[in-house]
Amino acid sequence: QLLAKAFSEDHPDIKTVVLPSLGSGGGIKALDAGKVALAFSARPLKQEERAKGLSAIPYARTPVVFAVHKKTTFDRLELEDLLAIYSGATSSWPDGTPLRLILRPEHDSDTRLLRGLSPEMDAAVTEAHSRKDLFIALNDQDNAAVLETVPGSFGMTTLAQILSESRNLKPLIFNGQLPSLEAVQTGKYPHFKSLYLVVGNAPSEPAEAFRAFIFSTTGRNILSATGHIVADPDR
Repeated sequence: QLLAKAFSEDHPDIKTVVLPSLGSGGGIKALDAGKVALAFSARPLKQEERAKGLSAIPYARTPVVFAVHKKTTFDRLELEDLLAIYSGATSSWPDGTPLRLILRPEHDSDTRLLRGLSPEMDAAVTEAHSRKDLFIALNDQDNAAVLETVPGSFGMTTLAQILSESRNLKPLIFNGQLPSLEAVQTGKYPHFKSLYLVVGNAPSEPAEAFRAFIFSTTGRNILSATGHIVADPDR
């Protein structure tokens, strides 16, 4: 939304509309069907999507964070704490407040990242998804909204979403490291999402103009200020 607003100011002749979140897969399907000119994705294209002539252009990385509401006094966790939360062994915060775990769908990139932390974490995620009492947020906006409003909630999001949408959430220090842009760039915090701009095999002139704007000085400044490490457009 921030990029589109700035782009419209630079290109008043181009009408720019950002649809509500469709998820990575939904946006890619809409692009393939000709319903949108561009799509954004938090995952690379699948083989069958590339076979349709679509291309994914990396434009940024952002730290993946474990987050709670800002009023939650808890501020850091280790991998063993994460295991206990997802396995169900921990069901309350140290002050006694009930802990409300918010899940993402089984095939979501956040869920895949969690499973990749360790074999034990993979098993804990399976255990969490077998429970019927946990809320599953289907897209990023629903996820952030639930984390903001449900007392004692805990879940995953990104630094980019917290900053760009002014979310009332607190990123937790994980394994002794604050999830900052500098920590991702130096390799101290290895948990991040790569973000992609997806285009069709014959992008329109407005679509190409928006693509160029993302990597312009204005576009890069917007991204950098909202939790993104901007990619090299030539890579």
